[in-house]
Amino acid sequence: MLWDSAQTARAHDSTLFDATRREDSPMRARAMQGRSASNWRAVHRAQHFLATPGGWLFVTLAVVILVIMATTPRHVSSVLDQDNYLEYFRRTTWDWFVSTYKARTSTLSFVISTVTEEFGWRAWVVGLNALGFTPETGVRITVVMLNALVFIALLEVRRPLLGLVLWAVVPMALATVGTFQIRQGMAFGIAMLFTLRYHRPVTGWVLACFIHTTFAIPALLLLTIRLCGDRRRLAFGSASAMAFMLVSSAGFLFKNFGGRRIEEYSGYQNDFTIKLVVLLVIYMTASIVFLYSEWKNRPDAKSTVWTELCTMHIVLVLYLLLAFLLFPFGKGRVWYCIPLMMTFIVPQIRFRNAFSIWWVVGIMLVLSAEVIKSYYEGVYAYFIGS
Repeated sequence: MLWDSAQTARAHDSTLFDATRREDSPMRARAMQGRSASNWRAVHRAQHFLATPGGWLFVTLAVVILVIMATTPRHVSSVLDQDNYLEYFRRTTWDWFVSTYKARTSTLSFVISTVTEEFGWRAWVVGLNALGFTPETGVRITVVMLNALVFIALLEVRRPLLGLVLWAVVPMALATVGTFQIRQGMAFGIAMLFTLRYHRPVTGWVLACFIHTTFAIPALLLLTIRLCGDRRRLAFGSASAMAFMLVSSAGFLFKNFGGRRIEEYSGYQNDFTIKLVVLLVIYMTASIVFLYSEWKNRPDAKSTVWTELCTMHIVLVLYLLLAFLLFPFGKGRVWYCIPLMMTFIVPQIRFRNAFSIWWVVGIMLVLSAEVIKSYYEGVYAYFIGS
């Protein structure tokens, strides 16, 4: 009798499990179908744009840029950091990973070193070396690839052609991280591709940390914002608190985990002037305009990767303001993210009213002044000569 009861109970549980699975299956199927539909819409939108005259111009300009990057001579005397990257490719081998692991003082220190020593970048270099490429070819492949990643990500914005033009003219974009500070350019391309194409912003920016250490700060801010969900005020408040905590602990972090970066970035705080702070604040207002345009028409709209990205953009400027006041050395190269992200955010803004239009025009005027200044400083010499 007891055996029959047990059998009956097991049969009952099996029936309940099957029923629950049948109920969950449609929900799971709808979720998977929703993700597939979102990816399909993204691909369809990109394909539709590329079939237009604007899309043809986008492809033409992108191909021209990539051809220039692939064929133009990269002499050590004319391209900043070229010699440093050649040394990366000459010295980084599998033995580098083995020696770094053996030199660890603890498991925690080794885990932290995967970011501070940029293991992702090292793995990329070892992979290219394993394929038999020379250091010069490895650098050139990296330059072409990082710009291609940015171009693919730009296809996800509302006006891809405008984004590509901005990438070409913003001094910190193509002329800097797209040409010679290529670790940061590669990290930025990966971050934006995962954020916009695959809707995985935290994944993208965390992966970027393993390519360039400075991306750890925006990654932590973005993670804090993501944990707050659709609660906007809480997201701003929590991310701002995180920014203050990062600035307050920056001295300790750089001292204990900065490694070789301490000496390399020791002079970077000298150019952290009030003029740069004002410029970053102006560029940051592009995110404010975006959020204003979105939330004014849909006040109850749920958080998206774009709202998370713009929120992080704003709070990152707050971090830099705090760093300017409390710990200028904490600026590093993280400030590059402000003008770089503007090349994506401005083309995504909906021009719903005159305020949005004129404010963006004002930002473009400031950018134009910066472009003219950079031209006379020789920033674009690689493309148009001295």
